Amino acid sequence: MTTGIATGAGATRRADLPDALRIGAMGAILLFILIGADPFLDGTAAENAASRAGGNLVNQGLFLVMAGIAAAALAWRGRKALRPLATLPILAMLAWIGVSTALSIEPAVSARRLVSLVIMFGGVVSVLVLARDARQFAQVLGGTVLLVLATCYLGLVLVPERAMHTALDLIEPEHAGSWRGVFAHKNGAGAAMSLFIIVGLFWAGMGQRLLGYAVVGLAGVFLVFTNAKTSLVMTPAVVGLTWACTLSASGTWRRLILLGPLALLLLLTVGSVLSPSLGALVAGLAADPTYTGRTEIWRFALDNIAKKPLTGFGYGAFWESVFYGGGGEATTWVNRATDAHDGYLNTALESGLPGLALTVWWMVLAPLSDLQAQSRSGAGPALDPLRLLFLRIWLFGLMVGVFESVFYQATNALFFLVALSVFGLRFGAAGRVVAEAPR
Repeated sequence: MTTGIATGAGATRRADLPDALRIGAMGAILLFILIGADPFLDGTAAENAASRAGGNLVNQGLFLVMAGIAAAALAWRGRKALRPLATLPILAMLAWIGVSTALSIEPAVSARRLVSLVIMFGGVVSVLVLARDARQFAQVLGGTVLLVLATCYLGLVLVPERAMHTALDLIEPEHAGSWRGVFAHKNGAGAAMSLFIIVGLFWAGMGQRLLGYAVVGLAGVFLVFTNAKTSLVMTPAVVGLTWACTLSASGTWRRLILLGPLALLLLLTVGSVLSPSLGALVAGLAADPTYTGRTEIWRFALDNIAKKPLTGFGYGAFWESVFYGGGGEATTWVNRATDAHDGYLNTALESGLPGLALTVWWMVLAPLSDLQAQSRSGAGPALDPLRLLFLRIWLFGLMVGVFESVFYQATNALFFLVALSVFGLRFGAAGRVVAEAPR
């Protein structure tokens, strides 16, 4: 029998896969995404401080491996199993990124990044369709996260100069002492630890209480020592807001609870740059109205969005190829920036305002509609652990996206898991999720 977290019509006619093969393939994809090709990056090495627009050979090799796994998994499951993902928002988003690539000011850079993005999406879907059921999915995801956490802590003991920022780092030595584990930066480590807390809660909710809460505790301690302010604030906020969703199955209530804080956050951040009156209000209320210097880079991004509002500069082209290193006064924040430090602005900069609108459609609005479709099917206001996992990761990604450019980054673990959550909610709305399958 072929089942899976994302089962589909006609799947039972296909030969079953052994659990060892399923688990191995899912684990390989997740480990690559969560750890990456450069664990314990040397912050003192000049080559790691330079532009990496040309790519990384190890990373490219691992992407080819993931492409092979994804191609085999998707061919095995067949098109019918993937049909729920063929929605207008998802297809329109993919088509517009293709347009952005074709019209890019650096077509080669955009095309290379588009290939990586497609492979990443293939990896996302493969994890969903390879899992025999939700319980196996929980075991693989939880076990992988526990392994990554163990590696991070082991790094602090064996190679502390690689597992935390130091005063000798060529980029941002001011973060000396902040933990980063296998990740390149404390903010990436902080976001990962927040995600690990969410995964730990999910694992505990699926019955593995001891291991699940161990993940929550280990990730929580590591998160504190990353000094990643955004993740430290967002994690309890996301857990609280998603809990509030269980109080009512009303679509209006859930949109207010989930999208209201996101809209307010965008208003007080990017809105403070667009509106002088809002800027004055934020200056009077916030301890740091520049959001660690982000307002300067947001202004720069907005100025450039206005130059190419329809098509943008091309997917992945502006920062990684054209602007990287900036030029001019290297001591200024703008000239050291490698992204807009806002996923929404970064999307508009690369693919224009239509790209931003489509992103909001498929990644912000459609998942809530899918959640409501499951509630209307009789699930009520309560959310099972799997839906709660997807909802928490989705909301965390959207809120962190206000401060970091995580969207459409093929090697970014947060975006991978956000896409996993969006597609997972889509499969759930189509009635294609198996809670527990017979072995």
